[in-house]
Amino acid sequence: MDSLRAVDLLLVEDNPDDARFVDRLITEHQTALERSGRDAAVSIDSVEHVDRLSAAIERVESEPPDVVLLDLTLPDSAGLETIDRLVDRAPSVPIVVLTGHDEGELGVDAIRCGAQDYLVKGSITAELLLRTIGYAIERARTQRQLLDRNHRLALLNRLVRTDIRNDLSMVVGWGDQLRSGVDPRDEPALEALLEAATHTLELTDTAAELMDVLAADIDVEREPCDLVAVLETELDRLRQEFGDAVAVDRTALPDEPVVVSASPTLGSVFAQLLSNAAVHTDRSTASVTVALETTVDRTTVVVADDGVGISDSQKHLLSDPDARFDADSGMGTGLYLVTTVLDLLDGDLEITDNHPRGTTVSVTLDRVR
Repeated sequence: MDSLRAVDLLLVEDNPDDARFVDRLITEHQTALERSGRDAAVSIDSVEHVDRLSAAIERVESEPPDVVLLDLTLPDSAGLETIDRLVDRAPSVPIVVLTGHDEGELGVDAIRCGAQDYLVKGSITAELLLRTIGYAIERARTQRQLLDRNHRLALLNRLVRTDIRNDLSMVVGWGDQLRSGVDPRDEPALEALLEAATHTLELTDTAAELMDVLAADIDVEREPCDLVAVLETELDRLRQEFGDAVAVDRTALPDEPVVVSASPTLGSVFAQLLSNAAVHTDRSTASVTVALETTVDRTTVVVADDGVGISDSQKHLLSDPDARFDADSGMGTGLYLVTTVLDLLDGDLEITDNHPRGTTVSVTLDRVR
């Protein structure tokens, strides 16, 4: 945040002494900084004081301030409900709670209710106050940007999942009906058209899954997942999609559940890895082997194929946690989905050469016992 920005502050405090103390801290500190020539974390341009929550709500609805310092014990409201009521009327205005009790649990609960931070009245210093206000404003701005990003992703998601997918499905459907009546000379062009449309349809599914992951919170809510059941589901889908074009060896999968810490997005990881193993081959029938290797704390899924293999540079890119998807990276959308999901789940990805040919991909996840 720009340190020279002038901030409009609303102080909601029914104790006149506490209100005067806060105002004096701000005035004296900013005066001292001006005399010394130093910059403040934030510059308070104006302080408006009200002693009722109703007055604060009226103010934020008519002319929202840059930040609110909010006491939780007011004549017309008390406790965490005070935050709830103010956030409900002005969700984008950052709130710093003022409390007379040094209770860490209260501060955590205040932040969960929508406050950006909290200060204990008896230990407030001018520097701490201004720094906290500055951080609160910046955090609120960042949160608004994330909300805007997620909103745009949701709109794009709907466009991809509904509008584009529906039109592509119609292209594939009508094109398939043309097979019986097309001139034999035009059959190669029709098959190429259908192949491209079908591939694009598959890409819309991958893009939609990726947008779901990107729109989620960084701290993905995890839950116990039966890894064997996830793999069996994706292997069944692989067989339905490719039929006899892929031969899968799943004999190394255990019969009993293996529970890992994951999320519902885990299936998309193995859907991509299995599909890649089936597609990237120069054989009439791709051979894929799936196995589990389990230790006390972690479980590794090993997917091995006999396809065309992956270059060393591509292996390094896919195993690099700092790699990003762009036009020059050489990483496809599906593999970027894999690396993104595993990063959110604290999973490890290792890619090595299979012997005598092909690729072995290992995905390691934390067990739940």
